[in-house]
This record gives sequence, structure tokens and C-alpha cells, in this order.
Amino acid sequence: RARAASEMHAVSSNVKCVLGPTGAFRAGRRLPRRAATVVRDAPDAAPNFVKMVPEGDERERDVCRDCGFIDYRNPKVVVGCLPCWTDGSGATRVLLCRRGIEPRVGKWGFPQGFMELGESTRDGAARETAEEAGATVVPGPLLAVYNLPGQVQLLYLARVVADDEARRKPEGSMDLDLDPPPVRCGIETLETKFFKWDELPEEEELAFPTVAWALDFAKNVADEKWRANEPFVPQQRTKLFFGAPADGDVGFMDEA
Repeated sequence: RARAASEMHAVSSNVKCVLGPTGAFRAGRRLPRRAATVVRDAPDAAPNFVKMVPEGDERERDVCRDCGFIDYRNPKVVVGCLPCWTDGSGATRVLLCRRGIEPRVGKWGFPQGFMELGESTRDGAARETAEEAGATVVPGPLLAVYNLPGQVQLLYLARVVADDEARRKPEGSMDLDLDPPPVRCGIETLETKFFKWDELPEEEELAFPTVAWALDFAKNVADEKWRANEPFVPQQRTKLFFGAPADGDVGFMDEA
């Protein structure tokens, strides 16, 4: 720690580093790691990162030896929802998207993505649903919290908003079910579809384990509680690395 402190205090006021006093860095600011990419056209200004424990910290970080910039790496927040719609027979249908991008292209999942600056987790979940499935939703209760390597996922149950009366069957029809609300594929989606609980894709057709976890929990616990206006405890699961990633010997450990 003494060495780290001495190196950080050795910062010069005339360093060329693009993150330094003459560049983007200012004392006390934590800039995104991608800020270093601005040095592509100025190789002489590239940050000189070394591993050290900054003064007042407890963890080893990447610190620029020239300007003292600390490259904090923190988990990303992923937000999403399980959009639900109740048809005229009272059956719940869930809206899933078939992925059009890697990873797991062609597999089914629910709308989700990285949270943006300036929005709440519920706002982000609704935005992702509009972008990926073309559906307008009102997020309801928190469905699940998943702690994964490098990210935390927050998933909500949500109601698909639609003018149901406009889609009723013609008067006199014996079939009183409503047609599903119109949806469309976003640029990252190959197909969108409403599924009844007994029509869900097989597990091998789902994009990620978290999709199977959320669908199972919603089907067997959360949907019934939500429809009855009863509270429930969100599902919480943790998926951690074990082994040595540098050696390629990596596995996962699930903790329900």
C-alpha cells in the first residue's frame, strides 16, 4: 500500500495521459473503462495501467501510473420482465422472444438488457420490452433477483397493456377469448410469441438457465399469487465461477 500511495502521489501536472489533468480525468471522478479507447489516435497519451491497491481501498485495481486514474470494474445491472396477458378464458399467456443475436441466437427468452443511465429498473424493463418485443407493459411486482458473474439481473412480472375491447370476437361468437395484443420483433429478435403455461418451449430451447428459473417460478408460484393480489417473496439465485479462468478450467456453482 505504501508503494501504491507513493506512485499515485507522483502524478505530474504535465503528463500526456488522455485520462490525466490535461485530458478527461479529474480527481474524484470515476470514468467508464471505455474512456481509454479515445487514445486510438493518440498512442503517446495511452494510460499506463498497473495492478495496485489504491490508497483507502481494499482491493487491487488497475491504476494509471501517469495520472492516477483508477479503472473500477463493477457488475452490470440487467433489467427485464416476463410480460403476461390474460385471455378471455382467464388463462395467462407469457410473451417470449426468440433471440436474433449471439449469444444463444435462435433460443427463447424474455425481454431484458442492460440498464441505462437516468432510468429506474422498472423503466428499463419496460423499455427493453418495447424494444425487443414491440409490446407496451406496466411492470408489476419484482419476480426474481439473479446474481451472476459480472452482472445482477432484476426481473419483474408485467402486464401487457392493450385495448382488449377492440379485439373481442364478433358479437354472437361462441369463442369469447380475446386475440393476443399485437407485438412485433425488434432488431435483436427473430420471433415473438405468446405462450400458455403448458405450451412453453422445452428447456433446451431456452436461451439461458435464468429463463428456465424465472418461467418455473412464475408458473408455479408468482403468477397465482399475483392474480390473487397476494404478496410473494421474489426468487433469489446466485451463479458463481469456480476453478481457474486463466487456465480454462471454469465451471459454475448454483446457489438457490
